[in-house]
Amino acid sequence: MQKDISELYDLIRNKNIEKAYSITKKIYKNDKNRKDIVKILAYLHIQKAQYNAAIEVLEDFYKDNLIEKDFDYFINMGVCHKANEDYQLALEMYDEATKINPDSQLCYTVPAEIFLKLRQFEKSMALLDTALEKIDQSGEETLNFPNAIKLKTEVYVALNKDKENEKLLIDILNKKFHPDIFYLLSIVNVKKIDDKLISVAEKQLEEYDKKYENKLDRFWYVHPLYFSLAIFYNKIDQSKSENFYELANQEIMTSLRYNSFEYQNDIINIMNCYKDKLSHQNFENDTEGENNFFILGTPRSGTTLIESFIASNNDVTSAGELLSAKNLITNFVADFQNQSTEEFIIDFRKTYLSRTKYIKGEYKTIVDKLPDNFLYIGFLYKLLPKTKIIRTFRDPWDVAVSLFKQRYVTNIPYSASFFNIGVFMANFEAINLFWDEILDKKDALLDIKYEDLVEDPENYQKKIYSFLEIKSDFDETKRRSFFSQTASIRQIGSNVHNKSIKKQEFLSHKSEFFDSINMQRKYWEKRGIIRRNNEFFGYNID
Repeated sequence: MQKDISELYDLIRNKNIEKAYSITKKIYKNDKNRKDIVKILAYLHIQKAQYNAAIEVLEDFYKDNLIEKDFDYFINMGVCHKANEDYQLALEMYDEATKINPDSQLCYTVPAEIFLKLRQFEKSMALLDTALEKIDQSGEETLNFPNAIKLKTEVYVALNKDKENEKLLIDILNKKFHPDIFYLLSIVNVKKIDDKLISVAEKQLEEYDKKYENKLDRFWYVHPLYFSLAIFYNKIDQSKSENFYELANQEIMTSLRYNSFEYQNDIINIMNCYKDKLSHQNFENDTEGENNFFILGTPRSGTTLIESFIASNNDVTSAGELLSAKNLITNFVADFQNQSTEEFIIDFRKTYLSRTKYIKGEYKTIVDKLPDNFLYIGFLYKLLPKTKIIRTFRDPWDVAVSLFKQRYVTNIPYSASFFNIGVFMANFEAINLFWDEILDKKDALLDIKYEDLVEDPENYQKKIYSFLEIKSDFDETKRRSFFSQTASIRQIGSNVHNKSIKKQEFLSHKSEFFDSINMQRKYWEKRGIIRRNNEFFGYNID
């Protein structure tokens, strides 16, 4: 028995997760009462982002072994509930874990992230300070250290403590160079990177580029430096900056197995599922969703700016980019022929509304700002009949450039290629044309163009408040100090401006981008989604 466990641990240490998972599953199938195997299988499910499967494995074993619930059980359950955005349950699990082993940094980092989501920034900071203290005492930095520092920089931003933030990162880099810490400094305040530090970073990149060939190692050591140097040179040497961005995204492309054309099949399934399962449902008399708003559109299209307007009063709070609605609907769509629509509707409402109610706290309403929810506009109106949605649009090329310059990696993998971004934009167009054609929700859907918003923010703030029926007074000071845990983290605390319009970067890729849009449009034309000649929701396609 010890031999098979030892082999599994070796596989895990060598990042051979799939092989470890396959072997563990076989052992578990033959003997579900082995606690060590249960723990390993739950851990592997978590590594594969299969959080519900991990919960099921743990609950199945521990329901008959209540007295054996240990530190690992509560930590793993906490991780899963946090990933599922069941924050209340997650915090309960971490409280139990802390009672067992208060000296483990694992008890503090994830709760700190949850309290950041709940906008309880001081509590988040206190937990992070404890986590970093525990990490320091243990002498084991590993990935826990940069992850905790990343969270701390976000809390500093939320608390408007820019000087403290900069000092934290510079002090760390002066003691020991960390690629991820250097990257954090570049996005917190690139002006704080001096000649000495940039020289160290470039020498480290040269060393790491020769030293590391493994994709995972390059992800941790090479990848963040490419992006950092791209940001540093952005206003100094555009050509050099663009070169670093391209190198960074080439690293992503070689390390990810992303096929942009699979996305179109997902969209077809969404359309078919809606037509078969939900289009005939009538919930107009239901009140679900009256306290829930959505902002959606392509990433980098102004969703965060609109979020800052909506949440800058005493009635509305922001949940940030919640994955709950997307994940719940995606799971149903994946196997909709074999699932009960009624059960799905009941489960969605119970789960999503309970999660957002907890985050909402004492506020009257809450806004969910996940851009990807554009895929499910029709579903959201059926599931939450009283909800209101703001949909954003922005010049396609400006979106493409902005996406390419962000370090999204796994959550938006198409951003690493102008070709893939173009295919995505055509798919975005197709699903939105589909919703426009079949939905009669004009009174509950407000379309906003980014360019119009930044040109006349005062007028659009009033228009947004009127649409959402927000009675509380708008507070511009609150808007400028608004915190959003997204790629736009450093872009809200300034006046609204139009400097990000008509971008003139990466022009050598512009024809590739537009060619890929037009190529993918032909696919949707064949499926009956009519293209609008050279118009993309009011923008010209060159």
